[in-house]
Amino acid sequence: IKNSMNVSVLYLPFQNLILQMKDFEASAEPLQDSLNATELAVQESSTRLYDLTAKKQELHKLQVLMSKIKQT
Repeated sequence: IKNSMNVSVLYLPFQNLILQMKDFEASAEPLQDSLNATELAVQESSTRLYDLTAKKQELHKLQVLMSKIKQT
C-alpha cells in the first residue's frame, strides 16, 4: 500500500505538468501560426525583391536601348 501511495504522489505532479504543457501548446498555437505566416511573407517578399532588381535592370537596358534609338 505504501508503494502505491508513493507512486500516486509522484504521478500527480507529472499529470499536472502534462496538462499545463497541453494548455501552453494550445495557447501558443495561434502565435506559431502567426510566426509561420510572417516567415512565409518575408520569404515571398525577398523573392519579389530579387525579381524587382532583375526587372529594374531589364528596364534600364530597355531605356538605354530606347535612348539610342531616339538619338538616331
